[in-house]
Amino acid sequence: MDRRLAFVPLLALASTALPGCVAVAIPALAGSAVVGSRVTDNPADPAPEATPAVEAEPAARTAVLPPVTAPVPPQVSAPVAASSAVLPPPPALPPAPAPAPAPAAVTTLPPVFTAPGPSAAPVSAPAEFSEFVRYTRLAAATAAEGEEGRLSAMLSDPVAVDGARRRCAASEQTVAVIDLDPVGGVFAVPPAPRAAPGFAQALASLREAGVVIAWISNLSTDESGAMRSALEQSGLDPRGQDIISLRLDTSNTKQQRMESLAATTCIIAIAGDERPDFDERFKYLRSPEAGAGLEPVIGKGWFLIEPPFATEGMNAQ
Repeated sequence: MDRRLAFVPLLALASTALPGCVAVAIPALAGSAVVGSRVTDNPADPAPEATPAVEAEPAARTAVLPPVTAPVPPQVSAPVAASSAVLPPPPALPPAPAPAPAPAAVTTLPPVFTAPGPSAAPVSAPAEFSEFVRYTRLAAATAAEGEEGRLSAMLSDPVAVDGARRRCAASEQTVAVIDLDPVGGVFAVPPAPRAAPGFAQALASLREAGVVIAWISNLSTDESGAMRSALEQSGLDPRGQDIISLRLDTSNTKQQRMESLAATTCIIAIAGDERPDFDERFKYLRSPEAGAGLEPVIGKGWFLIEPPFATEGMNAQ
């Protein structure tokens, strides 16, 4: 008996009892099983004819629905920009008025200074003081290079008159001492202090070179405020940064104060208006010839200068 005939009633029953999609699947499954069975049982038999596909059409029509496609909106071309439209030309504008001429620049010049005479020309310090400044600046430059053994203006022996001098360490601060006391007297603070010509500028150059300036006098320390004001007002020490060494009592000599200062610094030069300003041993020489060994130091550490403050009849700065 042909096995295909046995499956026909079963397929008919299944097609009526199952939904469309399942009913379609069963004939395909049954057909596949039949073909496989025939190949196994009787390989010599010819292959069965394929089941007509007409029986599956109703179910296929029921299960397969055409896809719903949303309508494509018609493409709308972009509106033409209004600027592309042909417009009538704008009315011609009236010509712009010519700009007003810029006001001429006004340059304010300082008033012309009229020199009153030869005294208004640049004034330089006297030759002796200029040499004092030059020597001190050179010594300061040597110290900046770290050179050891600079000659001090202080004598090495406390009693000898041979002119032998101390030597300074490179690390010691360079100091220049200026004696303010006049010959044979004591400095008096002037009521209207004025610097001698060229002194203020020369001292400023020493400070720029790193030299500390020390003013020394036998004036009492009670006058230290007046002394400081005089130096500032005259321009000799406009910033009040210099050292002032005044007498504490009658036993406190200038030599003692210079020795104390030289213990911590390098006094490279001393300026005064008489030889005892450099060292007090000049006071005790039996004759000028006895101090012949000290004379070579003058101009090379000791400098005889005019008073730093202007006196009557002297043109001040």
